[in-house]
Amino acid sequence: MKQWTIRQRILCSFGIVLIVMLAMAIVTFEQLGGIDRNAKSQQQDSMPGLYYATAMRAAWFENYSVTQRLIYVDADPDTVKRDTSRLQETQQTLQKLLNDYSATIFRDVDRDLFNDFRQQQAQYVPIQASLLSVLPGSKDNAARIFNTQLTPIWETGRLSVRKLVDNNKSYADESAESIRGSVEATRIVLLVMLLLAAAVAVLSGYWLLRAVTTPMAKVLQVVDVMRTGDLTQRLQLNRADEIGALEAGFNRMTDELTALVGQAQKSAVQVTTSVTEIAATSREQQATANETAATTTEIGATSREIFATSRDLLRTMNEVSEVAGQSAALAGTGHAGLARMEETMRLVMEAAGSVNAKLAILNEKASNINQVVATITKVADQTNLLSLNAAIEAEKAGEYGRGFAVVATEIRRLADQTAVATYDIEQMVKEIQSAVAAGVMGMDKFSEEVRRGMLDVQNVGGHLTQIIQQVQQLAPRFSMVNEGMQTQATGAEQITQALTQLSEAAQQTAESLRQSTQAIDDLTHVANSLRTGVSRFKVMA
Repeated sequence: MKQWTIRQRILCSFGIVLIVMLAMAIVTFEQLGGIDRNAKSQQQDSMPGLYYATAMRAAWFENYSVTQRLIYVDADPDTVKRDTSRLQETQQTLQKLLNDYSATIFRDVDRDLFNDFRQQQAQYVPIQASLLSVLPGSKDNAARIFNTQLTPIWETGRLSVRKLVDNNKSYADESAESIRGSVEATRIVLLVMLLLAAAVAVLSGYWLLRAVTTPMAKVLQVVDVMRTGDLTQRLQLNRADEIGALEAGFNRMTDELTALVGQAQKSAVQVTTSVTEIAATSREQQATANETAATTTEIGATSREIFATSRDLLRTMNEVSEVAGQSAALAGTGHAGLARMEETMRLVMEAAGSVNAKLAILNEKASNINQVVATITKVADQTNLLSLNAAIEAEKAGEYGRGFAVVATEIRRLADQTAVATYDIEQMVKEIQSAVAAGVMGMDKFSEEVRRGMLDVQNVGGHLTQIIQQVQQLAPRFSMVNEGMQTQATGAEQITQALTQLSEAAQQTAESLRQSTQAIDDLTHVANSLRTGVSRFKVMA
């Protein structure tokens, strides 16, 4: 029975009920057929026989009464004529009733009783005819025949017709009783069959109900356990019907859900670990960005100092150029300007010393810039490496780290821009150092020439022409130094612009890291929510 499907159980239940109902209909049909046969028998035999027998008895009594009235009562010819006519009518009626009754006879007993009465009637008719023949001549003879012959025959006939009536009445009563018995039997059979059908329907319904509710109760029990997060329960119904298919589908769905929850739990742990690593990396990058910003600020201050020094040096060189021009003019005026030229040379010596001092400071600042540039290069390389690590961790995080991957890419791009800007600064610093070196060399030469000029001025006299020539030779060198100072000032300005860009890049990096930290916090919240959501599920190991 357990191998039956729900459809087969339903069809079987309805089939049993239909079979019982069909059996009830067949039995009822047979009972109704018996009732119909009894009713037809009563209609065609009992009731007509009783009717005709009663009518024959009435005609028999009327015929005898009319005959008696003709003998003892009637004196008027009209009355005699009327009763004689009435007597003939009763004889015809009786004969017709005898013929009709003979057509309704189906039983031997009825036929025997009818034949007895008919024999009495056959004996009665000739006696009555002889009585009627002597009646007009002598009523006494007629009365004698009536009393001695006709009355005994009539009495015998009366008893025969009474038996016939009683027999038909008994048969009619038996038919009616048979019909009532058939009706009662049919009622009992219907009641029994209805009770049997109801019992079969109840048993079939109970059987079908248990076939559905018992496994459904187990399903609801397992579902109630799973509702609490326990995914270790499985259905074990051992059914081969639709409930068995439901069991297999339910267990398969539970297995897939268990695998999904297990994978979600592992993913939650992995996401939490990745978020922790990314957060640590982000903090390191933020510290690096802050260090880069501080270094950039220091480089900006140094660059501004270099720019100010270069501007002062340029102004000094302009003054030196003016002094050199004045020296050339004074040297041309001759000996009268020697004293003034000596003073000018002294001023030139002081200016050259100041220029050398400024160039030394500029060279030292350039060296500091080289150190800062090297630090920025290291910071950019470390930032690039950290952004690469962040991109790798974001890739491990999958969908949750996609936003952070974009941030890591932006940080790597800013790190590359920082490296390029640092390289430009390094090249500019090298150019400044080259220019400073050239300026130092020029100033050294200038100082040597000034010292020689001073010796020549002290010697005066014949060396005046040589002094003029030396002064004239100083002009191009001052122009060279002036150009070097101009280049240095331009380089310092470019360094300032590059440092401004670097400062902006550092600010963007810090902002990106701040956004990255916010994204990491959001990702941490999501990871914690995911871990909390899946931690309530209990799965099989």
